[in-house]
Amino acid sequence: MPSGNSVLKELEPTDEVPEYLKRALVSEVNTIRDTMNVVTHFTEHFLNALAVSLSSIDTE
Repeated sequence: MPSGNSVLKELEPTDEVPEYLKRALVSEVNTIRDTMNVVTHFTEHFLNALAVSLSSIDTE
């Protein structure tokens, strides 16, 4: 039975990742980042409008 870090060394791949797979992964990360920017943008405006409307109700 392997001991210590040799178990992890056996799990490491010896081949290189294909270039198309690298591009696909970067594309997916960029899509997630862009989606989060859009969600944050609209959520931020919605929450700001909600806070303003609630604060105007409190002052009346």
